[in-house]
Amino acid sequence: MNGSNKFVNSLKKLGFSERQAKVYSALLEKKDASLADLQKISGVPHNKISEVVNYLLREGYCSEKKIGNRKYFNIVSPKSSFNRALKNMEENLTESHNITNEMEEIYNNSDKIREPFEYIEVFHGNDNIHYHFCELVKNSKKEILSFMREPFAFHAPEQKKEQEDVMADFLYRKGNIKTIFEKELIMNYPDFFTEVENQTAKDELRIADNLPLKMLVFDNNTLLIADAAPLNISNELKVVLIKQQTIINAFVELFKFFWQQSIDIKVWKAQTENMQNKE
Repeated sequence: MNGSNKFVNSLKKLGFSERQAKVYSALLEKKDASLADLQKISGVPHNKISEVVNYLLREGYCSEKKIGNRKYFNIVSPKSSFNRALKNMEENLTESHNITNEMEEIYNNSDKIREPFEYIEVFHGNDNIHYHFCELVKNSKKEILSFMREPFAFHAPEQKKEQEDVMADFLYRKGNIKTIFEKELIMNYPDFFTEVENQTAKDELRIADNLPLKMLVFDNNTLLIADAAPLNISNELKVVLIKQQTIINAFVELFKFFWQQSIDIKVWKAQTENMQNKE
């Protein structure tokens, strides 16, 4: 096949099989094509070429004419023949949107009384976690409590930028962020620490030698906990989202305990400078 081969993948996306796409592309190349011509150009097996051509005839993609005892096939104008296919695709897309809206309505109106563990969801994969984190920040209104340590759920600069933007917007909306940084994270990611420091009020940022886990609490009603170990060698992460109030209250108390035990950012900086001067 030559130039028309470039349409094969596009035709497959429109629902054609590999063989149907190849034969249609062959019809684009040759006027008055016989079955032998189409088989030679397309590479479709001899015992399958008639079946494929008959399909294209039934669907209106090509026409047939007889000259003597021989049959020849010609392509029908693509704009005309694909009009019906495109219309069907549009109808299917509309139906898919309608079904999605119906399912969303059922989901939103589902029974509100749930067992405690029905308030727990597990999200896998960096992209999925990144999306849910951004949505949680966007929907927060008052306060976010954070144990800041690894792992991170972004693996691309644009994702990091999006997370920074939603946090900045939350602060712009007069939201409050209280963050406890683990020391090791500051040493490993000094630029990231500086960015957070510039974004956060100094009296809402403290330093701890170690933190037991990475977590965030959104408006005291949603808890996000990151699994410290990646799922596999691709470093895809896993987080647990909890909306059970008793569990959330316990983690809020845990945050308060570490907040009292941690060091104010100004004190920590002064201590660090003194140690450096002594060295």
